[in-house]
Amino acid sequence: MQRAAFAALGLDATYEALEVKPAELKASLSMLHGSGFRGLNLTAPLKEAVWPELRGATPEAERSRSVNTLRRVDGGWEGHATDGAGFAAWVREAGLRLSGARVTLLGAGGAARAVAPVLATLGASAVTVVSRDASRAASITALGERWNGGTAWSARSLRERPEGASCEVLLRTLSTPDFAAGEETWWDAIVAGGALLDLNYGDRAASTRLAAGKRGLRFEDGLGMLLHQGALSLRYWTGREAPLEPMRRALESAAR
Repeated sequence: MQRAAFAALGLDATYEALEVKPAELKASLSMLHGSGFRGLNLTAPLKEAVWPELRGATPEAERSRSVNTLRRVDGGWEGHATDGAGFAAWVREAGLRLSGARVTLLGAGGAARAVAPVLATLGASAVTVVSRDASRAASITALGERWNGGTAWSARSLRERPEGASCEVLLRTLSTPDFAAGEETWWDAIVAGGALLDLNYGDRAASTRLAAGKRGLRFEDGLGMLLHQGALSLRYWTGREAPLEPMRRALESAAR
């Protein structure tokens, strides 16, 4: 996606993948800065772990305390969060209406932290955050309540039954493509004609796509969100508007 964008914009740049364990993050950031890299993206579990290493942060990153994009500055890196704005752009493009909707937010990691405030700004009437650890779910609701917008927030454990928590939209932010223990019980709370959004995409969303189809649910995987996240990252690094269609074609080709 980013290589396609660089080519479309005529930029002499490349985008590479590096596997970095949390314990190696600080040294890797120092190496990349010393080598002259202009920017990078982070995936779980590094989105929150990077916070102490930053020289600065954008308001979006400050809001979620979760960072997925870094830009080179003097002496280090500035952090940005494109998850939330990328999610909002994806929802708009897909024609999903969240205003007045009851939403179940499944997961309590960095992606959940980024999208929770956006659910409030998009006008969700109620958000139930569900996680293996109810205390982590409560930390997401506390974040969402700071951006309330009239949204009612609650935190639940995956081990609980979803009584009183029916929803029109279930947003799955779990990084695993496999069903978590107790997850399918929460799917049962999606009303007829509801939607399942999985931030995984491609093969990693195959099992949830199949299960959603069997239940008659609208299904969207996270490829659209990834596209808009990438576009926002590109603009943050270069100041240029992203060429969405070449980026989309590259993503769709890679996901086949």
